[in-house]
Amino acid sequence: MDKKNTILGVVCIAAGIGFMFWQSQQIEQQRIEQLQQAETLEAPAGQSTTPADAELVAADANWQPDQAKLGAAAVTDLFQQVDSVPALSGAPLAEEQTVRLANEFIEAVFTTRGGAIKTVDFLQTKRGERDDYVFNQGGYLPALSLSYQASDESMREFALDYRVEQQTADSITFVLDQGEGMLIRRSYRIAPTGSDAEPYAIEHSTVFVNQSGAAINPRTIYFNLGTARTITEGKQSANYLNVGHYNGEDADFVPITKLKGGNGVLGIGSSQPTDQMEIADRVEWASVKNQFFASVLSSDTVGDDLYIYKVPAIEGGDETASHQGISGSVGYQVGTLAPGESKTLDFQFFIGPKEFKRLQALGNQQDLVMQFGFFGFFSKLLLSFMYAIHSVVPSWGWSIVIMTVCIKTLFWPLTAKASKSQKRMAKIQGPMAEMKEKYKDNPQKIQQETLKLFKEHQVNPVAGCLPMIIQMPIFLGLFYMLRTASELRHEPFLWVSDLSLPDTQFEIGGFPINILPMIMGVTMYLQMSMMPVSPTADPMQQKIFKFLPFVFLIFLYNFASGLVVYWTVQNILTIVQQKIINSRPDEDLKPAVATAGAKSKGPGGAPRTKAKRK
Repeated sequence: MDKKNTILGVVCIAAGIGFMFWQSQQIEQQRIEQLQQAETLEAPAGQSTTPADAELVAADANWQPDQAKLGAAAVTDLFQQVDSVPALSGAPLAEEQTVRLANEFIEAVFTTRGGAIKTVDFLQTKRGERDDYVFNQGGYLPALSLSYQASDESMREFALDYRVEQQTADSITFVLDQGEGMLIRRSYRIAPTGSDAEPYAIEHSTVFVNQSGAAINPRTIYFNLGTARTITEGKQSANYLNVGHYNGEDADFVPITKLKGGNGVLGIGSSQPTDQMEIADRVEWASVKNQFFASVLSSDTVGDDLYIYKVPAIEGGDETASHQGISGSVGYQVGTLAPGESKTLDFQFFIGPKEFKRLQALGNQQDLVMQFGFFGFFSKLLLSFMYAIHSVVPSWGWSIVIMTVCIKTLFWPLTAKASKSQKRMAKIQGPMAEMKEKYKDNPQKIQQETLKLFKEHQVNPVAGCLPMIIQMPIFLGLFYMLRTASELRHEPFLWVSDLSLPDTQFEIGGFPINILPMIMGVTMYLQMSMMPVSPTADPMQQKIFKFLPFVFLIFLYNFASGLVVYWTVQNILTIVQQKIINSRPDEDLKPAVATAGAKSKGPGGAPRTKAKRK
């Protein structure tokens, strides 16, 4: 029994850690392959770098609407003639104008090209300084720019030449007037400095006004979510780079790897690479994100379509913008507009760090952007607990240490009981060996005698494995919490410069030297060397347990330092606990409980009878 449970425990641990390792690490070769693949997508000099099936074109400023029939009423298809206009490179465009709006947390650059958001800088996320990462830098489109699906099913951008109609210190309004037909007015407002409003949220509205004498059908209008690229500091898994949406019940996220295609498993689930994919679903909010930053577009108007684009790497510029990116656009139905009628779409556009409290305060399950996964309950609980500690101890590193001590204290009675049981198991190694030798040709008898021996010495064979199994959901919840918690980014602790990255001190021949995982490996080895050896463990099992610290060292070597801090402190506390238990004298065993139905005997061995009451 003990052997089966031990093997099961080892398999569970290895599978869990292997899964985490697969999700959280991106080796250098993967990064190189991504960049090489992105380079193959780039067009020859002088041609458009946009994929052919997603080519964007600008609306001709002089177009005149044609008339079509919708029932008995005359209806103008807004894009009927726009489909045939020349490509962006040949369309006349006015000189681009940009306007900057800023508060103490963000600086957003707005452009007249599409009346949308060109880039967003973060002013506080690098320990109170301007961050190296710039949202939508080298983007597929300006964020919140408008597009539509042309008759050839390609995605095209509608009308680029907006003009600034009104501007204040914290708001701006763009307008596009074709002269006849549709007028589009686009307004943006950021939270003023010192306001109680969410500083990373941009309030936006787009108004469609029918100025023609006929009804207009603008088809489905797509709002771009901006482009997210990987952050160069650290080797991130491509799964962090994704586009997601919430349909009112579940949140679904599509990583960039889905667009790259793959061979699947034994040919099952194989797919061809593609530059874009479409998801027809209810969209209450949609997001584009990397490991630490996200844009989330939400509205009371429900979208019904989502496009996801793979954005090639760009040459030139700084290193931050050179990696391949991902973008998306959400489609909204405007409906048919009668002459003189207008339709307004209101949005909240969050662009900021993935901080759980901020996203949770936005409402409508937008905290699902954190992707805490199956163990989300534990992740949220631990993160809230860590926030509470940090409000008293203003250091995320020490907050992790204090949280680990609290968790270990909570499980102290359970692990102490398991350690005592293992200590008693070590004492029956001699009788176990003799019994196995005596009944070596009778496995059934060995099992019966083993159970009898466990009962006599009050040993629970699964007690040693149980604490580890119970703590595994907490460990996984902590892993999912710490892997994308932007609160740990740029946060120092002792010699660690950034708790969201490995604590690489230097490199030898290109191999990073991470001190903290090595300390973790040593503490785990000491911890396991102090644990009594189970009498039922065969030599192979003992070798596996001796090898486990090395396995953990490999898997955790490039993990975020915050997670390794937790595991190291947990090992040290376990060593202290085991040392205390080993130094104490053994407890006297209680007499084994008599089996049900057994009769007590009186003097001389005669059965004792109960006296009858009169």
